[in-house]
Amino acid sequence: MYRVSEAIVVEGVYDKIKLSQFIDGVIFVTGGFSVFNNKAAQSSIRTLAEKTGIVILSDSDSAGIKIRNFIKQLSPDSKVLHAYVPEMKGREKRKEKDSKEGLLGVEGMSEDVIIDAIIKSGATVEGFSGTPKA
Repeated sequence: MYRVSEAIVVEGVYDKIKLSQFIDGVIFVTGGFSVFNNKAAQSSIRTLAEKTGIVILSDSDSAGIKIRNFIKQLSPDSKVLHAYVPEMKGREKRKEKDSKEGLLGVEGMSEDVIIDAIIKSGATVEGFSGTPKA
């Protein structure tokens, strides 16, 4: 298990389930686009950012970028880190068909890819030895 000091903000519950398998820390689910109108979720993200800082880990598709851009406006830049997963073609196992853009989301990424993205964001990660992949 990797201990991440900052709260990790993800789009969906399946992203949280994936991260919970190897991350020890706070993982907050935005509910996708519902975060745009969910004042309670916005307040929670602001609070987490103030208390621990946040790492935004969204999908690499256009929806993930829109959600990331909205979330980053909720808190000062000094409290927000950005973890980027690569654009990889594919489909998550639980889905019957490809996403609109045909890209894997966070839930479809390997543990190594996710932890590498979190480390590269500048997050405080305990339990990792080595260097992030280029």
